[in-house]
Amino acid sequence: MQTGLDILSSNHELRVHWMKRTVAAVVDLAIVTTPISLALLMKGSIDDPYIVGLASGVGLFVYSSLLEGLFGRTWGKRLMGLRVVSLGDKGSFFQATTRSVPKFFWYIFLPIDTLAGLATQGDPRQRWSDKVSKTTVVALKMPHKDRRPRSMQRKSETSTK
Repeated sequence: MQTGLDILSSNHELRVHWMKRTVAAVVDLAIVTTPISLALLMKGSIDDPYIVGLASGVGLFVYSSLLEGLFGRTWGKRLMGLRVVSLGDKGSFFQATTRSVPKFFWYIFLPIDTLAGLATQGDPRQRWSDKVSKTTVVALKMPHKDRRPRSMQRKSETSTK
């Protein structure tokens, strides 16, 4: 059986999936780290990288656990049309918390978690923590919206709108 790394080089859809996850992670990092950095700046603790790293890690862990536990996605995932789903029964806070553990030290463990997931056999869309928590991230089906002006749409199409 192939690993995710083997499939990644030849599967465009999988590369798009991981690019969406990467963009979602950057958006989530910006949402979490911006207010934390501003608060530490006002306190005068912004010079200590350990405090900044720990505070942003705790913030990202709490943010991800809560939003994924409640709604199945963070704001970054929502923007990119992604959702965390359980591979078993209904998703739980335990699963959301388990898959968010690497986010405590996101600058070290998140890339390792991703590479470990891709280097193992199984669903190539899963990080290692997804495999442990029995979750995966899926792309939501986006409804097709006809963006043509009404004058260019057929009459049968415009009469139902």
